[in-house]
Amino acid sequence: MKDNSFPYSYWTKILGVLIIIAGIISFVLQYHKKEIYDFNELAVGLSWGLVFIFFSREKTDDEMIRSLKFKALAMAVIVAFSLTHLYNYVFLNWRLKRAHDIILSISAYQFLALTLVIATGYFYYLKHQATLNEKE
Repeated sequence: MKDNSFPYSYWTKILGVLIIIAGIISFVLQYHKKEIYDFNELAVGLSWGLVFIFFSREKTDDEMIRSLKFKALAMAVIVAFSLTHLYNYVFLNWRLKRAHDIILSISAYQFLALTLVIATGYFYYLKHQATLNEKE
């Protein structure tokens, strides 16, 4: 039995892309219906789609790929958390009076979508750099 740390097969990436497309279509339809931007709706589609894309196996799944995915995910969590904290402070809570105001924050789906966008993008960048180094 092969030891594989990623739970989804390579072809699950197609399902992820379809979910992202459905999320974008739903976001656009909600805008035309209600004339408001519902970024939570968009974040749900992005989050689910990117979970399937990022956590699926690659065609060549070896220790280097696992290492690159872990490195990308670790960096993405730190960057996304920092950006989220900065956004919450600068744009949502800049006039906060702690005595009687509620602290505002982005949703968990928005944070997860941001984290997975960064992780997926950085992983494919690292993978591209590794293939360039192998060709030299």
